[in-house]
Amino acid sequence: MTIKQMSLEEFSNLAQHSQCLVVYREIMADRLTPIGVVAKLQAEMQEGTLLESGLQQTEDSRYSYIAFGLMAQLSARGQQITRRLGSCITHLAADPFTVLRQLLEALKCDNSPHELLKMQGAVGFLTYDAIRLRENIPDRHPNEQDLPDLLFNFYHTTLVFDHVQHKLLLAKRVELGADVHQVYQDAQVYLQNLVDKISRNLPPHQGDPSSQAPQDDVDESTPQVDISDTDFMHLIGQAKHHISLGDAFQIVLSRCFKQPYTATPLDIYRALRKVSPAPYMFYFPMEHGVMVGASPEKLITVRQGQVEINPIAGTRARSTVADEEKNASELLADDKELAEHMMLVDLARNDLGSVCKPGTVQVKTLLQVKHFSHVSHLTSVVVGQLAADKDALDALQATFPAGTVSGAPKIRAMEVIDALETSKRGLYGGAFCRVDALGNLDSCIAIRMAILRDGVATIRTGAGIVADSNPESEAAETRQKARGMLAAIALAEEGLPC
Repeated sequence: MTIKQMSLEEFSNLAQHSQCLVVYREIMADRLTPIGVVAKLQAEMQEGTLLESGLQQTEDSRYSYIAFGLMAQLSARGQQITRRLGSCITHLAADPFTVLRQLLEALKCDNSPHELLKMQGAVGFLTYDAIRLRENIPDRHPNEQDLPDLLFNFYHTTLVFDHVQHKLLLAKRVELGADVHQVYQDAQVYLQNLVDKISRNLPPHQGDPSSQAPQDDVDESTPQVDISDTDFMHLIGQAKHHISLGDAFQIVLSRCFKQPYTATPLDIYRALRKVSPAPYMFYFPMEHGVMVGASPEKLITVRQGQVEINPIAGTRARSTVADEEKNASELLADDKELAEHMMLVDLARNDLGSVCKPGTVQVKTLLQVKHFSHVSHLTSVVVGQLAADKDALDALQATFPAGTVSGAPKIRAMEVIDALETSKRGLYGGAFCRVDALGNLDSCIAIRMAILRDGVATIRTGAGIVADSNPESEAAETRQKARGMLAAIALAEEGLPC
């Protein structure tokens, strides 16, 4: 049922001062779910994306975003840029963030209503290795996953679920021609066909994304790991030696788990929503596989010039609600966890200080314990006001990669990481981002995620090593952090209801 749509009169008035516009329609969505819609649009979603939150009753969880219809793409391998505009592909040597800014400006439909400008923009990722675009970090390992350092997609069609008002906004970007009336009619036919497609044969209710499957309900087979527990504990000893020499205060070491699968990537994502709901959920099909993730940690947000980072450090395993009080007491009494966390809060303040107005950076909340599906974490919030000569992409570069996945000080920690780890990190420790046409940015750290490709899920997890780290405990922490994704794969393999 249509609630409202852009009229021909409104479209014609806006078209007088534009070369492109966003045409929209709003419908009731009380019987639709994001997963149900994506399942019906699999052809359209080959290079699309789904972004949502697995948490309830928060502002960030109010909306889910589906986007498809690739109209432009930017990818970078070092300074070698590939820019795709429709069927035109251009290769150039340039700073990728400069080219990204140019694309954001060139593809913006300025005369569109304010709410529709928030739906325009780009979705994509930076791998951990993108740090080498601006820092001279050693690079010993081959790019086995063949991922670009950076990739951003621009889409012509966006669907936004409002889970509070149970509405779905469908929007299509159109180029204006001589016959404005025909462009409008074609866009309305396109949107109506979408409505018909997603409304046909509605499946049973998919269930709330935050309803969790107990960990013991699924059979997790043992994944392959690139570094054994014994070898990983030896690397931890080497990292502690670097710390004792004063090279760093913290070094985040990671290792890679690989798990075969036969379920569809969408079913694995469906299972992930169930067993490991998190603030940042994403499903991102692309040429290099399908990225699925349930990240608990924001990298940075920029909204109307307000910048925010949420450092997360300090971990306890969690299986049931009964663990929560015990975990909170232990975390807040653990000197090692507290010291590690405060180190990363200071790092966040320093990062924001480089792009924010002097005197505006402050710690908004400190040492709060938050409970997720499989772990409890210490969390804090650091905020600041973006400087007048900086934008969201400047803030992204200043804070990337997060100290929680690299260490402190960052550059020296990353040099040690490259020397000790045995494979390139790829997306792990990077960022998954959405930047809109108004200059706002939302991003999460690429953790608790997998790349699904050719029947193998690649999962990477890490642990922050400090002077008094226990190697056995840190090795166990990396396995604990992989459990959510492994449980999702196992659940999807068992078979999910339609």
